[in-house]
Amino acid sequence: MGWLAWRADWRQIGESFSHIRLGVWFLALGMYILAQVLSAFRWQVFARSFGFGQSLAHFVRLYFIGTFFNLFLPTSVGGDVARAWYLNSGSGRKMAAAISVFVDRLSGVLMLLGLALVASAACMMAVPPWVTASVWASAGATVLGLLVLPALGRFLARFDRVRRLVEATQHLARRPRLILGTSVLSIVIQAANVIILWILGLAIAVPVPPAYYWIIVPMVSLLTLLPISVNGMGVREGGMVLFLAPLGVSEAAAVSLAFLWFSVFTAASLLGAAIYLFGSLPRLEERAYDEPVGSDSDQGRAGQFRAAA
Repeated sequence: MGWLAWRADWRQIGESFSHIRLGVWFLALGMYILAQVLSAFRWQVFARSFGFGQSLAHFVRLYFIGTFFNLFLPTSVGGDVARAWYLNSGSGRKMAAAISVFVDRLSGVLMLLGLALVASAACMMAVPPWVTASVWASAGATVLGLLVLPALGRFLARFDRVRRLVEATQHLARRPRLILGTSVLSIVIQAANVIILWILGLAIAVPVPPAYYWIIVPMVSLLTLLPISVNGMGVREGGMVLFLAPLGVSEAAAVSLAFLWFSVFTAASLLGAAIYLFGSLPRLEERAYDEPVGSDSDQGRAGQFRAAA
């Protein structure tokens, strides 16, 4: 962030924001909120396969709480920890809750890469070779990781959590209709995210061809998964500068677009803040105080109540 602040032309950034069309920004925000609801539905589908039967409204609440915690945790998906925590909610099935969040996120990442691959292959504009190479290298590394996972699971089978992760993956692989349905949902969600950035680019008149957004959104989103910043801040802006530079887009315009993108995330996370602070769900710090310490169910305040009874 310091490097960006030093390099950025703040006068041009301010000028870009002064000409923004607020109606377009609110349209992007509405689309993002709808995409989050669809993401919550996809998560619910995965979670049901592991025995979690809560309502869609419950999963939507948890998803928005996750977006709120994304603001303060490493990577752009740090709030997934809060989602898993709340889904477990004292059920004693922490691993199942964590795996449901993991496969939900994995589905989104795989479809995001798929969109980038199709876009890079079908794009009619001149794309720098390093951009195409980065897309295919990312996809290749992901496929290699998926192929290695079963073998790694067998090698590390003595570790209970690794074994259960592999078993959960195999459990899902035996349900092709579930995989197909969630994959379609992921494509719709990720396509909406691409359209959101395109709309924001129109709002500040950034000269980027529509087809190129199908490449930069997946690649910049993948960069924000690196655990080197909070909520991908700095990485998102730097990635936008990197991928828009070959088109002749100025650093100020690229940073403005990234800031605008982040502003949509932040505005949507305020819904999660309201649910977390004023909703009926317990606060995380309260749950941490109530839950057992270690494997002893009679530790902590809740355990003491049960022991006293």
